[in-house]
Amino acid sequence: MKQEEAVYRSRLDVGSIKQVLRGAVGNAEISPVEYDALDEPADLAVLVEKNGLIGGASAVQVHVNDEGDHRVIGIIALGDSGFARAWGGARNTVSFGGSKKLAATIADAFRQRDSALQQVG
Repeated sequence: MKQEEAVYRSRLDVGSIKQVLRGAVGNAEISPVEYDALDEPADLAVLVEKNGLIGGASAVQVHVNDEGDHRVIGIIALGDSGFARAWGGARNTVSFGGSKKLAATIADAFRQRDSALQQVG
C-alpha cells in the first residue's frame, strides 16, 4: 500500500482537533488505529474511511501527539498502487488519489481553524 504523510504543528487542543476532524470528514467512518506491543501509541490515532460515489474508497490515518504547548498532527493518505487497483478492481481497493484529496481537505480544515498551523514535515 502506498502512503504519503504531512506533519503539522498546531496550538489547538486535542478536543478541538477532534471537532475539526469530525467536521472535515462528514459522513466518513472513523475508527481507532490499533497498535502492537512495540509501537508507541499516539495521544489520538484514527483511521478515516470514506466510500466513493462510483466504488472504491479513500483512507486517511490521523495521529496526534500532545507536546505540552502544541500538538503534532500527522495526516497520512493511504492507497493501493495502480497495479493493485487494476488487479482488484476499483470497488475493492483504496484510491490513493482520493485519499490524498481527503487528506488535503482535512489539512485545509485545520488551517481554517488554526491560523498559526505550521507544516513541519
